Amino acid sequence: MTRNEYLKFVEGIYQATRGLIKITPDQKLDYKPKDGLMTIAQVLKHLTGSLGEGLSMALNNSWPVMPAEEMLPSADKMPKSTSAAEALKEIDHDWELVKQELEKITDGEFNQNKINVPWMPQPMTYVEFMMQSMEHLSNHRMQLFTWLKLSGEPLHTGHLYGMPS
Repeated sequence: MTRNEYLKFVEGIYQATRGLIKITPDQKLDYKPKDGLMTIAQVLKHLTGSLGEGLSMALNNSWPVMPAEEMLPSADKMPKSTSAAEALKEIDHDWELVKQELEKITDGEFNQNKINVPWMPQPMTYVEFMMQSMEHLSNHRMQLFTWLKLSGEPLHTGHLYGMPS
């Protein structure tokens, strides 16, 4: 897969995620279906660095240094967005960052160079890492969609896939 093919594929997921963020009411940011789960504000924040920030850490080998038990904090310790507008700005920045970071490597490096991701059991290529990053973004997009529906927002499946009308 070339870097451009990756971007073309992941752009639909990014745009659909952006669309859900755009229609997230700020008065619902504190909503969560039950204790122990992230709030909508925390889901928003979690979405905003899924691609570019991760690739930047991989390219620069600048992973956060923390004990294993802090790698995946409990929901109550997760950072949160203060507004949907803030989350839109951050995810747009992350989208620009992934495009910039991909320019720093060749298609060959993207497909063949191995990296050590702290939370993965074995080395993986950049493309494998970025496919997992795309899956991560998509999974939390579904979480945001579900939380919004459970909070009473009148969404339909089209909203999940970026087709709100």
